[in-house]
Amino acid sequence: MLRRYNEWRVEHAQNLEKAKAAGIAEGKAELYQEIISWNARRLEAEAKGLPFNEPIPGNGTPPPSKDD
Repeated sequence: MLRRYNEWRVEHAQNLEKAKAAGIAEGKAELYQEIISWNARRLEAEAKGLPFNEPIPGNGTPPPSKDD
């Protein structure tokens, strides 16, 4: 799984560079960072055996509040 994640990171870094060259990277860069942070939290919860029900950023679903 880590191998696929690393492949994904490389692929998206390349896509980000292409987007920057095209002048459309501003919003995408922020979204990619949010996804990378989300995945780190997901992997940490998985390693600890904790449930993780936070939706992936950018899918139109708001994340759960801290009070939930």
